[in-house]
Amino acid sequence: MASLASSAFVFDIDNTLTPPRRALEREMADALRSLTVPFALAAGSDLALLRQQFFEPLHDFGFRGGFDAFVCNGASRYRCSYDDARFRLDAIDDFSLPQALGKDAYAGLLRVLRDALEHVSFRLPESVGIIGPQIVERGSMVNVAPSGRPQGTLSTVEHANRDAFVAFDQASGYRQRLLTHLRQEVDHTLPGNGIFITLGGQTSFDIGLRGRDKSFAVRQLIAEGVRHITYVGDALYPGGNDVAVLELWESLGDSRDRLKVVRVDGCQDTLRLLRASSAFGATR
Repeated sequence: MASLASSAFVFDIDNTLTPPRRALEREMADALRSLTVPFALAAGSDLALLRQQFFEPLHDFGFRGGFDAFVCNGASRYRCSYDDARFRLDAIDDFSLPQALGKDAYAGLLRVLRDALEHVSFRLPESVGIIGPQIVERGSMVNVAPSGRPQGTLSTVEHANRDAFVAFDQASGYRQRLLTHLRQEVDHTLPGNGIFITLGGQTSFDIGLRGRDKSFAVRQLIAEGVRHITYVGDALYPGGNDVAVLELWESLGDSRDRLKVVRVDGCQDTLRLLRASSAFGATR
């Protein structure tokens, strides 16, 4: 991605580069075009969602060049190349969670997830509907959305239902309770499994294999010679799906100066960070 002497940014997407489950806006696209150092993505979502939310809008707003995208909570790596005609995605490292766990363990994981969602303790109130699949298998990870995960751009009704779930979760601690339950059940059913479960965005859970999380993006770039990385994400807290990067930073010891970890509270916070950076130049 970059030369041995380079620095780079690595960004989460949802609520870091874009508003939650909404498309990239021109202001952020212009900021990314203005960076004088390379950047990569460590995204929780899969390619289908990212295409609508980030890849296509970035091209439409005039970005030309390239970057690497570590998708599905950072587990699989794609190279993104942009020219005047279109953008191109090439698989560099396409990870498979079912293959890594094995058929029986993976089936056991799905059973735990289904049983938890059907448990009386985790039924949703009447104010929140289930408007899409609750368990989405993404190949390199599994996403669990108790209120359902509609595909593509959300409609007004779907956004309203999403907002209702967020409000319910914030008032009741629903996801934290379910997170604790899922971790206990997975550890009991599949001991020594290496599975991680984190909060995903504002409404869901990301489930994958330790090491194939968002820290994978940072570790790969460091191994390839990037001297200093600034990681930017909104979920750098216990249970959040960016926290693996913070844990990586803590493990680096004397090499911690190679990685800077910055928590933001939304895409406007990210814009302020970028504009204050020495790596921010004139829009290209």
